[in-house]
Amino acid sequence: MESQQTFILIGVVVLSVLMFLPQWQARRRQKKQVQAMQVGDQVMTVSGIIGKLTHYDVEENRARVEIAPGVEITMVTAGVSRPVEESS
Repeated sequence: MESQQTFILIGVVVLSVLMFLPQWQARRRQKKQVQAMQVGDQVMTVSGIIGKLTHYDVEENRARVEIAPGVEITMVTAGVSRPVEESS
């Protein structure tokens, strides 16, 4: 009976790791990308808007993105999803 409980416990642990490991890795990868962003980079917001990062302050939790010449939107830093490769 005790070996069956051990087997079930090991199964639950393995299943938990397999379920949550991809999320942890994706979160870590996105955090590195966000930390590497600098003013002047092309970025995509969570809603899919692509623009140029003109202000990025983690302390204030604010970012400004220029979506058209002379048009900037201000958002929380969590709204900036990822950097975008500039196409030539």
